[in-house]
Amino acid sequence: MPAPNDKQPRTVQSGPQVKRPQNPYQPSSKSANRASTDTFDEEILRTSPMSLRTIEQFCYRMGVGIRAGVDLLKLFDVEKKQGSAHHQQMTTLVAERIRAGSTMAQAMKQAGGYYPHMLVQMVAAGESGGGLEKSFTYMSDYYRDLRKARNDFLQQIAWPVIQLTLALLIISTVIVLRGVLSPPSNNPNDLQFDSTGIGLSGLSGLAFFWLVILGIAAPIALIGYGIRQNWFHAHQRLLPIARNIPIIGTVLTTSALSRLSITLSMLLNAGVDARRCLREAFRATGNHYYIAGLPAAESVLGKGHSFADALEASRVFPNDFVRAIEVGELSGTETDSLDRLAIDYNRRASSAMTQLAVSCSVGVWLMVSIFIIFIIIRMFMNYVDLLNNAGKM
Repeated sequence: MPAPNDKQPRTVQSGPQVKRPQNPYQPSSKSANRASTDTFDEEILRTSPMSLRTIEQFCYRMGVGIRAGVDLLKLFDVEKKQGSAHHQQMTTLVAERIRAGSTMAQAMKQAGGYYPHMLVQMVAAGESGGGLEKSFTYMSDYYRDLRKARNDFLQQIAWPVIQLTLALLIISTVIVLRGVLSPPSNNPNDLQFDSTGIGLSGLSGLAFFWLVILGIAAPIALIGYGIRQNWFHAHQRLLPIARNIPIIGTVLTTSALSRLSITLSMLLNAGVDARRCLREAFRATGNHYYIAGLPAAESVLGKGHSFADALEASRVFPNDFVRAIEVGELSGTETDSLDRLAIDYNRRASSAMTQLAVSCSVGVWLMVSIFIIFIIIRMFMNYVDLLNNAGKM
């Protein structure tokens, strides 16, 4: 007999435990087959996705309505009257998919990227775990915090960006005027003052100046887009480094762990199959670095070990998070522990996003200041050289 204090792995049943309820709006099989052949309007699918404000308000209305027990299709009938014409069209099409027998998550996923992938994943988890209202409430808070952080960032960098724009426009004007008022001379003994500080003049100089600016900005934008799209497995390569960076690492880590916690809590509450709980929770992180650890976690879970053991085997989660899950399992309060973890990590993520917005604005201001100071110093040095050369003549 093992000692009472010895850790006993919590056996997790990997077989199906619940059966998803049939969609109450599903019509006859004949109607469903006919509806399944319908396709979304291609012109609608090519338009831009939802704005953060639209997503936040959509999630808030759905969460409040579901909590009040309002029929899902009635909520969509109200939603058809909200927002832009495009939003109303997409809402109508999603409602038609639900009536044809699709789940809400499936209908949103078929909307050609109009609804964010992360929101679709959370809705799928909410439908599986019977916590759809919880999913929408959580995502409403998440997008509200994200929109607030974005607005704070834009307000913080507005003045530095205006300064940078004015500096570039002034330099461009000086380059053109220098070419018009002081055309280059063929006489090497002629003294000319370089008012730009960078040796450019005329339209050709202006073109070269902006090519250099674009040559610097374009690669930075391309790299940022590539990281976001996980080109060359960027998430797996960079997140282990980025999460050790203050503020940035906190935002990336806490947001993902909060979504994983709330998803796992909802699914466990509903008694959903353990393997599916694990898969949906990993996918809810929205980050390929964490999702890459899913095969190892599933392998350990399939051998009858606990969720904490599975998460630890993935080697992608911080130790304190795994230990908190382990304590919850040993005490039989998994869902309560996960709910508290979700709230705590969400609060930390919100605070970190605000700090990140301030830090980025300071960084932009410093870059603008360095650029302006560099131009001023160059102009001063050219003026000093002009005086020295004049004194030697």
